[in-house]
Amino acid sequence: MRQAARTLATALCLVMPGLARSQQPAVVLTPEAEAQLSAADQKRADQLKGEANVLFRDGRYKEAIEKFSRAFEISRDVELVYSIGVSYQNLEAWQECVSYMERYLEKAGVGPKRDRAENTRKSCEARIERDQELTIESTPAGAKVYIDDRARGVQGTTPFRNYVKPGSHRVWVELDGFEATDQTIEVQKATPFRMNVQLREVQNRGWLFVDSTVIDARVYIDGKNVGLTPFQAPLAYSAGSHQVVVERDGYTRYSSQIRVDKGRLARVDAHLVQTSTQSTWRSPLGWTMNVFGLLAIGGGVTAYFFAEEEFNDTDKFKDLALYEKLGYGVGGGLMAIGTSLLIWDAVRDVIADEDRNPKYGEPVKIQEGAAAEPTALRFGVSPGGVSLGFSF
Repeated sequence: MRQAARTLATALCLVMPGLARSQQPAVVLTPEAEAQLSAADQKRADQLKGEANVLFRDGRYKEAIEKFSRAFEISRDVELVYSIGVSYQNLEAWQECVSYMERYLEKAGVGPKRDRAENTRKSCEARIERDQELTIESTPAGAKVYIDDRARGVQGTTPFRNYVKPGSHRVWVELDGFEATDQTIEVQKATPFRMNVQLREVQNRGWLFVDSTVIDARVYIDGKNVGLTPFQAPLAYSAGSHQVVVERDGYTRYSSQIRVDKGRLARVDAHLVQTSTQSTWRSPLGWTMNVFGLLAIGGGVTAYFFAEEEFNDTDKFKDLALYEKLGYGVGGGLMAIGTSLLIWDAVRDVIADEDRNPKYGEPVKIQEGAAAEPTALRFGVSPGGVSLGFSF
């Protein structure tokens, strides 16, 4: 209904554009259209008023004031001005309470409600005389404000405004990540007090440097991708424990919890190696030496059996005994070397030359004034097992 009336008014303006530009006449609605428009507005105002009353009963006075004000803009009902004034009274915003009650008294008729409004106005005026406005702002905003007694809890957040009695008051302003302020202020009679607090960020941080054996490895700190290796400089992080992950396709993955101490540097040694390696000359040579070693040992065993058939004081027995010892010795030595070559080829740390980090292990430059590098736990995983050590 309301939309239809507005459409009709718009159509009248479009039909007579020349007349509208030259004479600027007021749009004249039919009585029926006016009634429809008025009914729709009144319905919307009643709806806003009902919502405001619910908010008021719940103690959500700021939100109630917003709804009451929007309803007043539509209906111009002076009773809504009274409701706004009472809401400000509950917020202890005495000056606003007085202002709205005076507006109400200008239009209100004689009756009990007018008397209540007059009493409310006088009460708020008395509070203004007795209390003074305290305004607290902070940079950044959103800080918690405590006044006089922290046990009472948070009084509000910045930008903060309220009324306090003249005299000395203790004020705390606190925001996570920033140094808390604790000030004692002196509020004078008839003089509003305003304070602006510049909060300083908490300097509770250290430095974290991730060193890796390979370049272009992705580094994640606390789940966030912070770049690729090699790092050019340490990163500043808050003191405490941080999850560090370093990974690159085709290489082992490094993951560990690293503790950062205030004002100190924690260095991470991410020892990455290729997950799959190709055999080198060591493996064929190792297998060959193992085969010759087995043959030599077999020869020693054969010489032993032939020597058993000879008398031990004959030259042939002595020769066979020598061959036996040589077979065992040479065979065992060849197998030991061959097996070592096979193990070496299997467990060696392999990094492709093009992937190797040329800056790995170099000293780290930290910001001037930072503490020397503390003992750092170096932990890495390779195909051959776990390497664990400390660097000083």
